Amino acid sequence: MSVGPVLIDNVLKGKYKGGKSKIMRKLNSKKKLIGAIAIILVAVILAIAITTNIVNRQIGNEGYLSTTANANSNLVAGYIKKGITIGGITGTLESLNTFDATAEPEDILWGKTGYVKGEKITGTRVNTVALGKESQKVFEENTILIEDYGNSVKIPEGFKIAEDSATTVTGGVVIEDISAGDNNTKGSQFVWVPIGDVITNENNSKITITLGRYTFDDTEKLVQNASEYANETQLKDRYNESEIGGYYQEFLKDTATNNSKAKDIEDFIKKATSSGGYYIGRYEAGDLTAIDNARTNESNDNNPLVCKAGVYPYTFVTQIQASQLCQNMYETTGFESDLVNSYAWDTALKFIQSFSTNKNYANKEIPQNDIIKCGEIFSGEEKDVECNIYDMAKTPGEYITESFVLSETYSIVRGSVFMNTYHRPIGRDPVLDISTSYNYISFRPILYL
Repeated sequence: MSVGPVLIDNVLKGKYKGGKSKIMRKLNSKKKLIGAIAIILVAVILAIAITTNIVNRQIGNEGYLSTTANANSNLVAGYIKKGITIGGITGTLESLNTFDATAEPEDILWGKTGYVKGEKITGTRVNTVALGKESQKVFEENTILIEDYGNSVKIPEGFKIAEDSATTVTGGVVIEDISAGDNNTKGSQFVWVPIGDVITNENNSKITITLGRYTFDDTEKLVQNASEYANETQLKDRYNESEIGGYYQEFLKDTATNNSKAKDIEDFIKKATSSGGYYIGRYEAGDLTAIDNARTNESNDNNPLVCKAGVYPYTFVTQIQASQLCQNMYETTGFESDLVNSYAWDTALKFIQSFSTNKNYANKEIPQNDIIKCGEIFSGEEKDVECNIYDMAKTPGEYITESFVLSETYSIVRGSVFMNTYHRPIGRDPVLDISTSYNYISFRPILYL
């Protein structure tokens, strides 16, 4: 018996037996198919992800495989970590662990850089005169520097190489006081006078400078080595041959109460020889309080003492006052200061005549006018400077620790004396009235270490 078309609603409503289960079976089969497809899709996605991860790890460990594109890369092996290959290029760069480094800035040359404990540091060590001049470093202890030709220069604590210093001994190495506690001596400058064999050029040529007393007449002659200070030669001044005695020598004894000897001539000779040189004031001693060149001598020996350009020379003092001022200029255990002695004066002249263009400087005359500031000149006047040392031939004359043989109470003045043009740097002029101070006599300090 025919029942006609079977309506889905009737089947779903249970009006026909067996219809519902058939249809549900068909629906379930479709669901299973969809689920299987979904599982396959998930598996594919997971496979892609896993493969990508493996590839990425391989790239990180082994680098990209070479292709036509990256084979033409600009990569440099030195920029790639050692063992890593990128674009077909295997790295050679080795990273350095600096955390166990112990270097300090003072261990590295000034201006050079390095890495310590992961940080970049700049060197502060100065070992040459040229670096000292460039860096303007103030030395905290006595330091030996090497100049352009290989000569050594000993720099005292608290000083730097002056900005206008030469970088060779033969040109005149200048040091400048920077750290004077009371500021009285701050800015004072001194020039290194070498002793011994001095290298003069890149070819290692040498000239020997002996610490001693010289004559500079027609020829330059060493008449007494400083090592023979205990048996000094008596020098006769050619300008005073007719005077009583006319002989001069370093004042070594304490018998005279009105003239001052060197602080310790034996110590000066020993230290200057050992250090290979000493320092002489670049200028005559200067008086910071002086405002003109016509002063009284009231308490003048207590005024601040400097040795620099642009101040009036320190005058109106006796030889004893000049000596005391120089000896007390610096109070330090690192070096000594003193009034120029006869060895230091003559050896400075020998130094100048050896390395300046003026081979007869010791006999140089400069027209005398009036007292003028240290390092300055009158209009039309010739500047007096050789090897960076100023005014050894100009006014005023200068006290030293030298005396008459027959009368040690006489003070001796070296160099030119105002109004007396016949005196030159080699000249010796006796000051008979040692209790009187003059406006035309000054002095010059030295340093040794």
